[in-house]
Amino acid sequence: MAEKTSFSCGDALDISHVAALKVRLEKSLQKASTIELKANAVEKVDTAGLQLIASLKKEVTTLHGKIIWKSPSKKLIETSEALGLKEYLEL
Repeated sequence: MAEKTSFSCGDALDISHVAALKVRLEKSLQKASTIELKANAVEKVDTAGLQLIASLKKEVTTLHGKIIWKSPSKKLIETSEALGLKEYLEL
């Protein structure tokens, strides 16, 4: 297993993309327990998208890995703060 893998969040972390993102994230977890999330292009974020990332964080923690944010967008930070997840997601 690699030490770290990168994952591009694309431009949307919302309910319309959660199923596809989940499949991709599961594949990333098979490669490494530490995942670098590239989130600079995220323009659309909702509760479903942030729940997916919260679930990922829980799984990564179980595997003794971590999530590393690379340039999270302003929209992602604002939405996570509004939903009370900013600290948990370490944004």
